[in-house]
Amino acid sequence: MKKFALLLTGIVLMLVLVGCGKKATPTYTDEEGNVQQKTVLNFFGWGSVEEQRIFKTMIAEFNKLYPKYQVVYKSVTANNYITTLASYKNNPRNMPDVFYMPDVSFVQWIYSTDIMLDLTPYIEKSTVFTLDNVWREGIRAYQFDKNTQKLGVGGIYALPKDLGPNMLVYNKNLVLEAGVTIVSDKEGTEYPYGYDPERKILNDQIPMTWAQFIAFCQDTKKGELDQSDAIVGITHYPLETAYFSIGGDFLSPDRKTVTIANDKFAEALQFVADLSNKFEVMTTAEGQSSQAGFQRFSSGLAVSSFVGAWDTPELWHVDFDWDILHTPVPNQNGDLTDWRDGYRKGAGSISYLGSVGIAVYSKTKDPEGAYLLAEFLTVHPYAQRINYKLGQAVPNLIDMARGEFLTEELEDPKGWNRPKNREVYIKMIESSPRRPQANTYTDEWFQEMWDSSTDSLKLFRVWSKAASAYGGHVDVWDWETKQRINNSFLNQLEDEMQEILDRTKDRYTWSVE
Repeated sequence: MKKFALLLTGIVLMLVLVGCGKKATPTYTDEEGNVQQKTVLNFFGWGSVEEQRIFKTMIAEFNKLYPKYQVVYKSVTANNYITTLASYKNNPRNMPDVFYMPDVSFVQWIYSTDIMLDLTPYIEKSTVFTLDNVWREGIRAYQFDKNTQKLGVGGIYALPKDLGPNMLVYNKNLVLEAGVTIVSDKEGTEYPYGYDPERKILNDQIPMTWAQFIAFCQDTKKGELDQSDAIVGITHYPLETAYFSIGGDFLSPDRKTVTIANDKFAEALQFVADLSNKFEVMTTAEGQSSQAGFQRFSSGLAVSSFVGAWDTPELWHVDFDWDILHTPVPNQNGDLTDWRDGYRKGAGSISYLGSVGIAVYSKTKDPEGAYLLAEFLTVHPYAQRINYKLGQAVPNLIDMARGEFLTEELEDPKGWNRPKNREVYIKMIESSPRRPQANTYTDEWFQEMWDSSTDSLKLFRVWSKAASAYGGHVDVWDWETKQRINNSFLNQLEDEMQEILDRTKDRYTWSVE
């Protein structure tokens, strides 16, 4: 009897412990007053602590709007995201219902996997989604026609989480301390230059030329380059931005041929290199490798930098006022000391766009619910309003971006409503292409340019004087004669990039519009 009693006690205790450890099944009350079990939707992404906080806020609102569903949100670091998603793909039971799809990965994943649901039928039935009210490039980034095997047309396999331009940002405090006056003259009637070094006036409503930008950086920087306490004119200047601004493109229209062995690329590359090497206003290549541009700008050691719209929540923590500017435009005659020279014909204030899509798993058990979540996070007006007010992104909804986004107060904790010059975001989205590696099966061909191993050094040889120890520093553009030089250097690099691209170029065909 004692043994039986002990056994009975043990069973009861085990049942109690199991009962205590079991999670309650989430429920909701339907319109008829019946208690129903909720459907769990697993959502997988990445992002900073700030981005995760913003998405948790939006998800909480989704759970309220659609009480039938309970979203479980998981996030990893950006570096681990694709590897983790690939592991889920190989073990379908772990695949999330809704997940991020980077634009630079979409081409490869749409061809090599079948994990993304065609959302077109759900979009056509939606009462929320209006296709003409979403940025065209944000949709086109995730389109694929399985019948013609063309990208950029056909079914929509992800909705844009964002379409973010890479923006020129500047420290207003440092500019004012340098004795520069900031004005806003959109028509340029009283202040015709983006920057006037004679009067030391910055007009934040029109683009500077390259020559004016160099003068602006020279007038506002302090100290010697790469010194720990130096304030540089700019932390870095994206080569993509310079090349697109001058009217160039890394690829032919069908995205099958690399196009960098030309005058436009040589001049753009030399401009970026000489911001350090000749004009000494930008952190050197070695300095950039030791400290990220965002970190240097945030710490108040740079007058300007390039950032994404998604960096806003983190920039809200800095203790100085900042705003965004138009991307500088190449000047007409190519003389980087002639600040009065006008804009070059065929050039423009252009940057490049980054995007991440939100996709639905093709084998999700609840495609309607998963689509509702993707739709809510990307195009629902309520969530889009949360998104921009918390600084995460420019609205995907065109009418909202051109309307309330430009005038409404943002939830800047310092109360400075940064950035104020938000119309520049819209102009960049309307004029800029997506980053070049988003158009190809892999980005290996593009990364070849940045190879910094000592036996190659690629573009590092152009923008680093120290490269003389590793094969020799080279210039590719002569500012005096306005001609391309060292042609063999760019020709060889283009050939090497083309060879890598050729391995995969037949796997995709872009629709040329």
